[in-house]
Amino acid sequence: MLSIKELSKSYGEKKLFENFSYEFPNAGVYVISGNSGIGKTTLLRMIAGLDTSYKGKIIGGGTQNVSFAFQEYRLFPELTALQNAFFANSDTKSEAECKSILFSLGFTDVDINLLPNELSGGMKQRVSLARAFLKDAPILLLDEPTKELDPQNVDLVYRQILMYSKNKLVIIVSHNEDDAVKLNAEIIKLKN
Repeated sequence: MLSIKELSKSYGEKKLFENFSYEFPNAGVYVISGNSGIGKTTLLRMIAGLDTSYKGKIIGGGTQNVSFAFQEYRLFPELTALQNAFFANSDTKSEAECKSILFSLGFTDVDINLLPNELSGGMKQRVSLARAFLKDAPILLLDEPTKELDPQNVDLVYRQILMYSKNKLVIIVSHNEDDAVKLNAEIIKLKN
């Protein structure tokens, strides 16, 4: 279980969180929403253990328990789509499993062999998501996972999220209210 206890975080004079607490179950989908600059991505980074400059406790997070798809794609420019998905998961997944997840996200045999500079923004985003889906971690953090996707590809991503969330916790930062509605997600609304 992921537990946030009395979390406080500031940037200079700006307080993002003050004694924020929340208990997440082991599975399900949660959407974090709120205005820009309110701390949604920062919260994901703290859960992932990438930002440790806060007061309070986060129990059950950290890099060993979390798979994270960032807003930025973070793809290796010299590796194909398939190699990018496989590289991050080669110790636990086969190349066939990597192909399977890419195919489920709308890639073709031709697409998986393209380099990042040959991929559209939406394709790069789906490679990044494939990497996150492939990692064996109990918590999946997704930062704006559908921002560059057309409706057909959004549905493919939703399908993967719903499959993943049967046994694992998925926390999504999103400005898109459809994400919460279509995923039947619990909404955590951050306010000033």
